[in-house]
Amino acid sequence: MLLHFVGMKTLYLQHHKLTLRFDPALSCVGHDEVLLKIRLAGICGTDLALFNGYANFNGVPGHEFVAEVVETGSEVDANLKGRRVVAEINQWCGECDQCARKHYSHCLNRRVIGIRDHQGCFAEYLMVKANTLHIISDSIDDRQAVFIEPLAAALRIVEQLQSHDYRDIMLIGAGRLGQLIARVMILQEKPLTVVVRHAQQRQLLQRLPLDCIDESAVEVNMVDVAIDATGQPSGLALALHALRPQGVCVMKSSYPAPITVDLTRLMIDEIELIGSRCGPFSSAIEMLENGLKVLIKPLEF
Repeated sequence: MLLHFVGMKTLYLQHHKLTLRFDPALSCVGHDEVLLKIRLAGICGTDLALFNGYANFNGVPGHEFVAEVVETGSEVDANLKGRRVVAEINQWCGECDQCARKHYSHCLNRRVIGIRDHQGCFAEYLMVKANTLHIISDSIDDRQAVFIEPLAAALRIVEQLQSHDYRDIMLIGAGRLGQLIARVMILQEKPLTVVVRHAQQRQLLQRLPLDCIDESAVEVNMVDVAIDATGQPSGLALALHALRPQGVCVMKSSYPAPITVDLTRLMIDEIELIGSRCGPFSSAIEMLENGLKVLIKPLEF
């Protein structure tokens, strides 16, 4: 175990209040860990939900980031020092049944960066497991690299729909994550309709091969697949409303409180309800390296 002195500024969330702190700390870099210096971090809808009490989180939030390796544990390749990386937000144990099946994002003992039992990236430094790192090539700059985690989450939908036969897609919600989902789903070469709430969302989508509509234009039996990326119960209700019988509803949202769903209608119409969370980082990195950067360019700040 390597001792490394780090005094750092952090954004600390406690009881719904965010404060800037300076935390002098003597950090122990574990044998299988690395110490990262954060280069750039992104703000996710989940971060905003944490500020409003989601998951009862207190600590340093943030999970979308690109960083530089500044220290390595005793069992970690020292050549990682100086490399630019991103890290999986799920820090898995490697020992449970889910890890044995390589379902790492569903590790039974997982800690989730900036969300559950693990410091987040809204700080100058962050400690993570070395086996959760992905090295970033020079072809991807920092602003693009910050999109890797949410892009991976969008790609998870593609993975989950691979075994389904569907003709068309509706995306409810065109916020931060919704914009990425739209850009991923148009690559599936299926007709895509995006439900937008204001002009800025529509403007970001206007040059893409898809249709934008208002919520009032959503009708019953419109599509085979409906994706809710609103984070609101009304978004899920709208997605279910738009589905044809035997359709698929993908929940790409965490909701602020328990919600009510008409399960009888789902049973009668044989609607499939799929939860969708974290996705493949390696695929997201490959897409950025192979040209998807042009699609996310309008989303960069």
